Amino acid sequence: MADQAKVTSIEALEDFRSALLRYRDRTVQALDDVGGEIKRTRDWLAYDRRMFWEAEVRRGQRRLEQAEAELMTSRFSALKDDHSVQQLAVKKARRMLEEAEAKLRAVRKWSRDFDGVVEPAARPLEALRERLSHEFPKAVASLEQMIHALADYSGRLPARATAPKAGTDEGNPASEGGPA
Repeated sequence: MADQAKVTSIEALEDFRSALLRYRDRTVQALDDVGGEIKRTRDWLAYDRRMFWEAEVRRGQRRLEQAEAELMTSRFSALKDDHSVQQLAVKKARRMLEEAEAKLRAVRKWSRDFDGVVEPAARPLEALRERLSHEFPKAVASLEQMIHALADYSGRLPARATAPKAGTDEGNPASEGGPA
């Protein structure tokens, strides 16, 4: 058995750490986008579509009343014996009103049931968000500790530790008392 571990690529661990951080950022952004879409859909159902179909029902009721009034007028009129145009207009107005009422019922049902249907599907996403905010930082910190421990063990500095920090004299031979 060997007495020493063979450390060949601390940079690979650093690259993995960077990839994990990018993954977290993209995942958090995607979760935010999904949450926004859920909220927009809920609002769209509860307000926009409900108001639209309520207005369509009112318009349909007015159209039906007007078509029925025209049919009645044509029946009382001695000038016309053919009332088929007015009857078709009443049927069309009634069909349009029934469709608008059905759509309004569907929107009200979905508005009422939306959270119950979407919440179970969104629950795993919230669990992922919790892990990203609580457990992920611990994992990244643990990985950083491993990188530093391996660097200390191998006698090398991690690649990120070798770059001088901005505004400091680290890495500048003149600041270390050596020849300038």
